Amino acid sequence: MTRRRDRADIANGAIIALTALAGVAVWSRLPAEVAIHFSASGTPDNYVSKPVGVVLMPALMLATLIVLNLAFRYDPPDVPRVAATITVATMAYMSAIHGLVLAWNLGYPVPFDRVLVGSLVWAAFVVGYAVKMKYAHG
Repeated sequence: MTRRRDRADIANGAIIALTALAGVAVWSRLPAEVAIHFSASGTPDNYVSKPVGVVLMPALMLATLIVLNLAFRYDPPDVPRVAATITVATMAYMSAIHGLVLAWNLGYPVPFDRVLVGSLVWAAFVVGYAVKMKYAHG
């Protein structure tokens, strides 16, 4: 179990670091006010300053990772790899959202209908995986 957790911790750390570096890499090209939330139609409805827009998602990712790790420590899954898979999948999802937000703020078209479908597919995958592992090994 320790080896799997160690690999997941390395993957999660790398994803968070790369997410933060992505914001730093495009810093000079971002507007002073960064859109961070969008309506279902793709219209921005919440803006923050550039520093907040670049740091917010990596900080939320770190906080989410801490909460997930505490939850899995308090109530560990029957199959240890479930915790590793869920945390890595969640960090990857959050990183992808940050990438899409950065892309939109850089002027690239972001297909919000596909983002919504992708989010639903991701949620179905994570829930389906956890349920499958629970009943296959529980």
